[in-house]
Amino acid sequence: MAASPELSERQTTSGGPDEWRAAPRAWPLGADQTDQAALDRTLIERRPRLVLNDRRLWALLGGWTLLWFAVLARHGGYSWHYFRQAGTLLFDGAAAGAPAGGLHVYANYPQLQFGPVTFVTAQGLRLLDPAGVIPAEAIMTTVGLFVLYTVQRITVTLRPELAGDARLRLALLIGGGAFLIGWVDLAAGYGHLDDVLALLFVTLAAWALVSDLPAVAGICLALSVDSKPWALVFLPLVFAASRAARKYVVFCTAVAVLLAWLPFVLVDLHTLTAAQYAITNQPSSALRALGVSSPTTPGWDRPAQIILGCLLGAVAIRRRRWQAVIVLGIGARLVLDPGVYNYYTVGLLLGALLWDMLRMRWPVPVWTLLSGLALGIAPLLTSNATLLGDVRLWLLLGLMADVLITPARRYPPSVDTIAPSRALRPASGSVSWMRRETYFARRPAVPRARRAGVELK
Repeated sequence: MAASPELSERQTTSGGPDEWRAAPRAWPLGADQTDQAALDRTLIERRPRLVLNDRRLWALLGGWTLLWFAVLARHGGYSWHYFRQAGTLLFDGAAAGAPAGGLHVYANYPQLQFGPVTFVTAQGLRLLDPAGVIPAEAIMTTVGLFVLYTVQRITVTLRPELAGDARLRLALLIGGGAFLIGWVDLAAGYGHLDDVLALLFVTLAAWALVSDLPAVAGICLALSVDSKPWALVFLPLVFAASRAARKYVVFCTAVAVLLAWLPFVLVDLHTLTAAQYAITNQPSSALRALGVSSPTTPGWDRPAQIILGCLLGAVAIRRRRWQAVIVLGIGARLVLDPGVYNYYTVGLLLGALLWDMLRMRWPVPVWTLLSGLALGIAPLLTSNATLLGDVRLWLLLGLMADVLITPARRYPPSVDTIAPSRALRPASGSVSWMRRETYFARRPAVPRARRAGVELK
């Protein structure tokens, strides 16, 4: 007997309402149809449709990464010589007649603008292939896929309703594809190990926070700073932890930072002046668009980047938007940075992707795509430095305004309004939190299919 046409084609799907492999549709017999004709039509409808499950998602992203690696790695590693030199100077010392290396390396070689963790990692990668860079490029490229996986886990932890949702996978495919282009350029094209490590560790710090691992979060946050000094802009993440857990984050961060940097400072106080190293103020930089026409980095610029990034992050924490700390910190750096190197874009893409995922309403990571277009594609379309500087500046200002000013009602509920991780809950005496928790605890369970609008019969 033919089924009723009112039944949804997704109702009988084994994977639930978010599984896009449709169940066969049973059609009522027409006046001029036989049972065999109806059976043939049902068999046609049984043909499975393409499903974007997790396995296919990561296969596509992995293939996409491999494609760009093949394009960029062959003539890549543009900056790798700095890291090879750094490992030699720290562990083997300088050549005869050259300024001393070892713990004097920052004082005598201020162009090496990365942290001790990067020195150690560079030495380890250099031992894999002393003469080449391909193994290092491959490892750094693979790290990008792991960072993207971490973003997925953070999103699912904070928004469990998206677990297994086709929208999340599609958003990861689109936004992750844009992110991976920039990441492979960073890892294989430039070979900038310091940025790779800084972004890896800050992502792990965010994951540790939502997993209620405050000590691990503090260590990862410190390792990010120990990889690249500008990662100080991520320090407001300390205040994303609950008051009870915050002391562990602060203690572990402070101790790990001091252990890494203090030996260099104690041996040579000129280490502190290495941060004054200046680069050219590019005509297409956002700093130029702000009206700063200094030919090189102004003396106030580096401290201002850190202060602005921390202030914006503190405002985000105050507004219960801690997940925006990464994008705000990177944005503050790019607004005031005199450089416009392509690998700068990766940090912004990472922060924008995390923000898009956690505030997702539709499977289009808007800010991730806009950032990729403005900072990655626009320079290929025009050589007008003034226009590029304005595009860069207004993109960053628009993103910051969306994060900090846009009312919360423009976004769906997130972790801080429904079911926060213990690491992000307010103090135990918060009456509003207790009422909200009690409400959701007493809320009757609703089958997933009914929540999706499918009537169960």
